[in-house]
Amino acid sequence: MKPYILSADSTLDMPPELIAQYDIRIIASYVTLGERTVEDWPELTQKELLDYVRQSGQLAKTSAANPDDYERWFRNLTAEGRPVVHVAKSSALSSCYQNACMAAKEVGNVWVVDSKNLAGGSSLTILAALRSDLEDPAEAASFMEAYRERVEGSFIIETLEFLRKGGRCSAVAALGANILKLRPEIVFDGGMMRVGKKYRGVYRKCVYEYLDDQLAKLPDYETDLVYINHTLQDLSFLEELKGRVRERTGCRELIVYPASSAISTHCGPNTFGVFFVRKEK
Repeated sequence: MKPYILSADSTLDMPPELIAQYDIRIIASYVTLGERTVEDWPELTQKELLDYVRQSGQLAKTSAANPDDYERWFRNLTAEGRPVVHVAKSSALSSCYQNACMAAKEVGNVWVVDSKNLAGGSSLTILAALRSDLEDPAEAASFMEAYRERVEGSFIIETLEFLRKGGRCSAVAALGANILKLRPEIVFDGGMMRVGKKYRGVYRKCVYEYLDDQLAKLPDYETDLVYINHTLQDLSFLEELKGRVRERTGCRELIVYPASSAISTHCGPNTFGVFFVRKEK
């Protein structure tokens, strides 16, 4: 056990067995489905979220934990007698980081790290710190702030409809993509998301092309650990993709986990993403 408590926002999308193994404490954000607002983790599953959208025709809405939520959270954790290092969702994508920083100032003995990422990108940074020999919370926070710059991730989506409904993509762009059958790659870049390569055609074919493009960068990446997050509905297709990653990377550890309900709200079904760590220069 580390002499500090590692805390994280729920959008880290890490398997429960790893969360339990490393005693990572998870603070939830919120998802609103019609008149009902629930915690996005662990109460709301990806399936329940996507079923709601299909049946209602309405997109769910997400909201960050507020400063009061974080203050109560940090006070409860520090009451255990250890300092806290909290890893937040990218500040460019959510108010989680800012809210956590406000609360940390009130509570004290809390270090807040902007992961500049989410999902597997956040998890890779967290795991690197927890698997290191760093014991001091300030040093662990500094380590993660440096390590996050080496984490590279992206995902390919089947449709822009969810991003459009959530205000993250214009209606015109979504219409053009649908007409042309474009399947855009969304790249995490400096904590923000940008459109990368635009694949065209049947989604399954586009996913293979996207994955081949990512695997072509392997000389630049460490391959001990590879991380996959997804909202794929065809799990046999997921198994094919996992096999391709294992074969091409020879990775010692492949972590595969469905995207959280909060992330699924914005990307929709049939999204596939892969995260690597760039080699140190």
